[in-house]
Amino acid sequence: MREKKPPRIGTEGQNFYVYFNDGRSQRKALRTTDLRIATERFQGWLDSYNNDTVVDDDPFVDQALHLWFEQWVKGRMASENRYHAIIKNLNKFFGHKRISEITRRHSVEYGLLRFAGEIGQNKAANGTVRRELQSLRACFTFLQKRVEPRERRISQKIIPYLELPPEGLPRERVFSQAELQTMRDFLQNHCDHNSLPRIIDFKTGKLTKSKSNRLSRLARFVNLAIETAQRKTSILELTWSRVNFENNIITFLPEGKAQTTKRRVPLPISSRLRTVLELAYEQRITDYVLDRKTSIDYDLKQMGQATKISGVTSHVFRHTWATHKAMQGVPIEKIAMFLGDTEKTVRKNYLHLTPDYLRDVVD
Repeated sequence: MREKKPPRIGTEGQNFYVYFNDGRSQRKALRTTDLRIATERFQGWLDSYNNDTVVDDDPFVDQALHLWFEQWVKGRMASENRYHAIIKNLNKFFGHKRISEITRRHSVEYGLLRFAGEIGQNKAANGTVRRELQSLRACFTFLQKRVEPRERRISQKIIPYLELPPEGLPRERVFSQAELQTMRDFLQNHCDHNSLPRIIDFKTGKLTKSKSNRLSRLARFVNLAIETAQRKTSILELTWSRVNFENNIITFLPEGKAQTTKRRVPLPISSRLRTVLELAYEQRITDYVLDRKTSIDYDLKQMGQATKISGVTSHVFRHTWATHKAMQGVPIEKIAMFLGDTEKTVRKNYLHLTPDYLRDVVD
């Protein structure tokens, strides 16, 4: 049998192509006449081709993460966009290593580099590093048990032990009702000028942005966070097609996405939130309730500085909602249902705040 030739780059006329044999001779256009661009595109195509076709019983971690994302995460996880950053961080340290080369020491070293901010955009907390290493564990388990074709499955013997940092300390920051009202007052007149078209100021001849009373992206986010206690990604990814005004329900899980441990449940719209959403719907410019899915962290930080409220992060709104409801005597099981968490998790974090906590063993 004649040996199959490896993929190569070639030309036909002035255009560059990839020539390869996948059971039969094929070619794929690189859509350029520039050799430098063609070479870059060929390398990208070759990396993808090798990830999809080359069977390796001890693959490099970057290839393992690629397969895990494409076959398991993509189209399945409700918050799949978060995995891009996780995979990028893991690849920076582990990507060039084969799975069998990784040791417990490497997982500890990765944690130290993430804590110091030498990997990733910011210094990471225990919980963040723990989630990233748990993702790497999940990737290895996937390659052992589920990856297709079956010939790609790896032996359990080469899967390393990854030491995880301890779980992060519980977040103690809770906004008071007065602080929540201060934020609402601040956002009352916080309008969105960023997405407006620029117009010509005929006095100066310069382009300027028109004034608007459009409800700001930050105002929409904060009101959703206060009233629904949903995680940041759930709110950023919310589309108008999942806001049902007729039935007064918001469905945070995108259609076709599977529930994960961080469940997204349909929630009723409070009267306060409905007023905000009705105005935002009239002013909508895209199908996203927040116009786009990009980060809101900088805006939250700016609001914290402007209002002199410390610790303004997206998660504190969720923690605040649950804390206030527990203190009001809302049953733990209902809080768990609203948050999309397990009762065990909610009891652990909020049971001690309920009015009747251990009341029968005193006085």
